[in-house]
Amino acid sequence: MNIISGNPYRLLGVYSNSPIKDRIANANKMKAYLKVGKSVSFPLDLLNLIPAPVRLVENMEHTNGSINLPQDQLKYALFWFIKVTSIDEIAMGYLQKGETEKAKELFGKKETFSSLINLGVLSLIQNDQVTAVQTITKVIHNDDYRVAFVEEVCGSTYQLPEDDLARLFINELLVEAPIQNLMQLFFKYGTSEEDNSYLKDKAIAEPIAIISAEIAKAKNVKNDDFNAQYRAGFSLKNNTKEPLDIIRSLLKKSDMQYQMIADNLAKQILQCGINYYNNTDEDEYVKIDIAYDLQSYAYSIAIGKLTKDRCKENIEILDKKRKELAPIAVKEYDKFIKAELLKYQALPSLIKHAIDLIKKCVPYLMSIKEELGSTDSYYLRLSTLIVNAALYNVIEEFNSVNNQNLQFELLIDRERIIRKVKAVFQEAWVAILYMDKLDMEKDFEINRYSQNRASLKEQVLGLGISTYQAIQLDMNSELQMFKKCKDSSSCQKYLSVFPNGKFVVEIGAKMEEYDFNACVTTQSCSAFRKKYPNSKLPISQKWEDCFYHTCKTAEDYQRYLNAYPKGRYISSAKNKMEEISFGCCKTIDDYKIYLQKYPAGKYKDEARKNVADEVYWKNCITSDTRSEYRNYLAQFPNGRHRTEAQQKIDGVDWSNILSWGFIIAVIIILTIVLSNN
Repeated sequence: MNIISGNPYRLLGVYSNSPIKDRIANANKMKAYLKVGKSVSFPLDLLNLIPAPVRLVENMEHTNGSINLPQDQLKYALFWFIKVTSIDEIAMGYLQKGETEKAKELFGKKETFSSLINLGVLSLIQNDQVTAVQTITKVIHNDDYRVAFVEEVCGSTYQLPEDDLARLFINELLVEAPIQNLMQLFFKYGTSEEDNSYLKDKAIAEPIAIISAEIAKAKNVKNDDFNAQYRAGFSLKNNTKEPLDIIRSLLKKSDMQYQMIADNLAKQILQCGINYYNNTDEDEYVKIDIAYDLQSYAYSIAIGKLTKDRCKENIEILDKKRKELAPIAVKEYDKFIKAELLKYQALPSLIKHAIDLIKKCVPYLMSIKEELGSTDSYYLRLSTLIVNAALYNVIEEFNSVNNQNLQFELLIDRERIIRKVKAVFQEAWVAILYMDKLDMEKDFEINRYSQNRASLKEQVLGLGISTYQAIQLDMNSELQMFKKCKDSSSCQKYLSVFPNGKFVVEIGAKMEEYDFNACVTTQSCSAFRKKYPNSKLPISQKWEDCFYHTCKTAEDYQRYLNAYPKGRYISSAKNKMEEISFGCCKTIDDYKIYLQKYPAGKYKDEARKNVADEVYWKNCITSDTRSEYRNYLAQFPNGRHRTEAQQKIDGVDWSNILSWGFIIAVIIILTIVLSNN
């Protein structure tokens, strides 16, 4: 303990009852030694028991001054050795030699105030707090021992009351020991109930002060600042738990002091919860939970009936509000439907609005049904609420045309009025068919819906309107609609119905993938990139694919090569360009150009053969003889002009015919001439 290791009596090397002259002598000796840088020690340093003391020149005045007053002398004397009897002297000799057990044995041999003090101090050094408390409190609370102790330390002219001396001892112990530990020691091993009461008062004083300060801080927060009220409430709750536990452990719950502290704390925490709830604009689920947390804690610590009843009343209000809320799993669906109902109420009471309400709400209602089940009371109540709202508009517009002026209006313009009435009745019945698809609470269905439905049906049939009509109403829940998203349009439909739905992120990814797969032209790729600028899908690769696969002409393929000099289809594009170039060859010059462009091309042999074919054919045309044509076919059996060559061979040789004809004609003419002569 610091009060022992740094005790002024120890630093001065004296007993607590040593004469003043001894203290002065030792102080002067220390100053002299310390000024020249020498260390100084005394037999009472007890280095075998306590760490070496720290002696400094500048501290000497403070050391002497700290034991000038009688009360200070007694305070430090309670924590240092005193030499009154010969037994004390012998025992201290043992201590100085390190023979602690012999010293303890001697201190315990004969009980005197000095032996008790010495044994107590030694016990504190050895961390034996039980013995220390037993021995030192015995001196304090034994009148003879106490008077003798005070007189020995301060002289016969000074007196100190019992309680004051006890508090000197306890207060110094509290500097270095937790109050809870000291209370256990004193309650179990102490010698005075007054000490126990003093410790208890000390123990609760600090936590009471902490709680009072925290309550004051919370009260200073503005009532309408819900964030500050939230923080104040939870700070008050968390920062006072330990102090309140300490007070509760020391005082009974029936204790008026404890009740007052606990109730004041409970009321302020409750008020923070109320102020937060009344002023916040946060989600209803969140604010109920936060307020409930504060108010239920306030109820748990309240003691007085009035405070407890007030807490209970507020908790019951929150419980009721919580029961009115949709289950947390469907709160977003519920929020949408409630918002639509509010908008619906602001519209004119027309049947078309009733039908629109059902169409808008059904996907959300079906999602609630899927989550909670078709028999869930909350689901049925909400579904009935929608039907009731729709039914109201149907009845209102139905009655507006079927009123007391109807007969008069029929007399004025019968055909127009009948058409109008039929249109309303027709629309009313369609609305009923939509409502038929929704679940309802049995009581509402039997006592209100079915009766109005039957009445309307009778009048609809009376006008010759068929009640057997087919209507289309998408009864899919959000999950079902999500599972049916197989293309971009179905994804768009999901987003139009559930713009803030559970699967918006997944739908976004699906749409991106569907749009990516739909890219078949560079234009669609460009549109995709604009729509999804941060897409991680390989749109650049897709773009190249589209560019290549839309190429039709050699010019197209050349543009591809220019755009993608290191593209994945370079080889294929070049082959396509060669193929197109060869396919366009019609003349010898065409083939020659091809061979110049592609000297090692895929079709080089065929091109050369076609060139030779054309050259030989030209020669055949020039000579125009059967033998030349036969030579052509022999040279080019599958030549480009094989059909023409064969025709030339198989056709009539008019040159020979004409030659022989001329000769015969000459002979005939000569014969005739000769015969006439």
